[in-house]
Amino acid sequence: MKTKAFSYQRVIKLRDKIYNVAFCPYINCVVSRDVIYNLHNALLDCLPQTVARGAVFETIRVLSGVKFTQKIAATLAWRIAGNINLLIADTPVLPWTRQVENERVPVRLEHVVPTKRRNISGFIFHCRALAGTPCTMLFPEFVSDRSCAAISRSLGFSAPWGPYPYTTPLHFVNLMFFAHVDAERSRRTPAFTQVTVSSSMVTANRRLIAVRSRAAPCPLAFEHPCEQCYFGYSQCDFATHAQTYVTQYCAVCNMDSFFDPAVESPACVRCQQLPQEV
Repeated sequence: MKTKAFSYQRVIKLRDKIYNVAFCPYINCVVSRDVIYNLHNALLDCLPQTVARGAVFETIRVLSGVKFTQKIAATLAWRIAGNINLLIADTPVLPWTRQVENERVPVRLEHVVPTKRRNISGFIFHCRALAGTPCTMLFPEFVSDRSCAAISRSLGFSAPWGPYPYTTPLHFVNLMFFAHVDAERSRRTPAFTQVTVSSSMVTANRRLIAVRSRAAPCPLAFEHPCEQCYFGYSQCDFATHAQTYVTQYCAVCNMDSFFDPAVESPACVRCQQLPQEV
């Protein structure tokens, strides 16, 4: 099956245009009838002429009576930018409640957590939908150790003897792929068992993989592996976790160690990486 084209940069560029041009003037306004019409007209000026006006109106109309906060505006701007095909097909872009049909959703893997499920070791993938009907959602999926190794070549890693060998699922963080969301399994949250990638995704992924596998040098000249680094990807593009670690006492291992500020846990990062049964 041919993988559909996807441009993350194009989606983000349109998202930012919608937010800054169409939505910013109405931030913190209560969405009244007049605001709906104003938002509708401003939004049409940002979108391709081929979108259906009625679908755009229905996309906005569901906000009636809601305070149009920055968060709501930013989320809606991204959801619209990631679903232009729906608006062209005269289908409103509405918040995800269930998966109506099977869909290949472009995602970015934001966080991985080691775990066990029914005595099978693996990782929870926390995937951010970049477009498609679940756009902006962060949803989990359990992937076994064996499956992690199996999909690594598709994501851009090489064979073990090549320049980009796969060594740990932590190197999957911030890589992009298409999650084949299965409608039958996606009752409460999107779920998938198959992944594919486009050539542009492999190119983007390889930029991260090259440094993490040390086929390219660390930009900070560190010698330790990326997955052991305390820098988060807010400070380093090649980091494998979001926030830079802080040092404090760990009651589990009884020593000062690194903690992830994004995770509420009495255990340090090292202790958390011991698989937990789920």
